Amino acid sequence: MKYGNFHITAPLMLGGEINEAEVLGASVWLWMHSPQHNTASLNTLPTLLLPIIKNQQFVLVSEGNQPVFFLSWAWMDEQAECRYFTEDALMFREEDWTSGERLWIHDWIAPFGHSIAMKRIITDIIFPEHFGRMIYHKTKNYQTKTWYGKNTRRQEREQWYREHPVIKDEITLALLAQKLNQ
Repeated sequence: MKYGNFHITAPLMLGGEINEAEVLGASVWLWMHSPQHNTASLNTLPTLLLPIIKNQQFVLVSEGNQPVFFLSWAWMDEQAECRYFTEDALMFREEDWTSGERLWIHDWIAPFGHSIAMKRIITDIIFPEHFGRMIYHKTKNYQTKTWYGKNTRRQEREQWYREHPVIKDEITLALLAQKLNQ
């Protein structure tokens, strides 16, 4: 899909055919240019990148012939979300990528300064009807950020926030563990 000067590839959300090898190459290339990702070793790819490509849970944006943005997401259930906060990223289970209805942005890679334009693509084109969360890494302490698509209404957002609390604090984790063990 063309959007201004950008070409958007998001097969799960926008349809279209992909070449998995090309997506892998472009995403690894962007990882290499990202300070948060460029130290990842190749042995992390089967856990952190290949399931995303197989499940088509990504957005790849190019400007001309150059990749400028890669986004991936997971649809987690409460258990997967709990593990997301408590286990190492390399322990992320393949089934957790598609285990529920809790939308989490996993990777947001825009190493060349395209984040503002990409936010509009994500909230207006890719997920206009959705709500989701992401972990923000650019501050001293990681923060959970909630976002929503442009077509959501305030009442829907408030209801969604009440029905989908972040599963990360100790009390919530303990209650969830107790609930899951019943």
